[in-house]
Amino acid sequence: MNELVSVIVPIYGVEDYLSKCVDSIINQTYKNLEIILVDDGGKDKCPEICDEYAGKDSRIKVIHKKNGGLSDARNAGIDIAKGEYFVFIDSDDWVETTMVEHLLDACKKYNVKMAACGRYVTDGTVIVRTAYEGAEGVYSPEEALNEILSGKSLDVAAWDKIYARNLFEEIRFPVGENNEDIAVFYKIVDLAGRVAHTGTTEYFYRSRPGSITKLKYSTDARKIIEKNLNSIEKFLDKEYPSCMPSFYRYKTMNIYALLNKYIKCEGTKKTQEFEHLMNEFRKNKSYFFND
Repeated sequence: MNELVSVIVPIYGVEDYLSKCVDSIINQTYKNLEIILVDDGGKDKCPEICDEYAGKDSRIKVIHKKNGGLSDARNAGIDIAKGEYFVFIDSDDWVETTMVEHLLDACKKYNVKMAACGRYVTDGTVIVRTAYEGAEGVYSPEEALNEILSGKSLDVAAWDKIYARNLFEEIRFPVGENNEDIAVFYKIVDLAGRVAHTGTTEYFYRSRPGSITKLKYSTDARKIIEKNLNSIEKFLDKEYPSCMPSFYRYKTMNIYALLNKYIKCEGTKKTQEFEHLMNEFRKNKSYFFND
């Protein structure tokens, strides 16, 4: 087992965290890596840090590009990647040194094109909780989708996973959208056919106030999420109807999260946006209270 694995790291505004991330990749026990650092037009010291690392490790390639957002940076990495497998790591996070090895082992052991591990949620110093842990094993596509939609041992995030490169022959992340992973996860699982779990917890997700997930409420972002939810619903209803109960609860949880964010940012004044969210939640609230 000596396949080349491309590790793609989109980078913007993380100069305080970048070294910890890159060091954890350089020190992987699996050595046959292509490490692609995508500088997404950073105005801090990230571009220089990337170049310094490239001078120290021949496995590192650096892309300096105009700022285009997370999806655009990931896509830029995919477009030049030479590996037989891809791994995505966000630049303010870090990973156990065994993560790539264990993910690739799972792909080989279970003859699958996609594998995942569990994650630690951390503030950078203290581990707050663990998430998406699971027993070692393999899921059918229906089982994997249900696990994701139910928030159990898998989720939509592109990171904490490994993918065979042919899963991205035609798929790219949607440029200009936050919550970009929601737009592609079901397509990737469908193409992969089966998904393995390593049974280990090896990805450290840093939850911080300035991250994309902490952005203020946006009507445009809400419309994008609803668009993606509608696409998922149509796809699952046709291809995986057994997943629909899980999907409806997933949809309701997303609506609730949007409503909660709106109230925190804007209050409960009965604006058109507030009424829209409330109406959507009322229509689906039975799934919210049904485990």
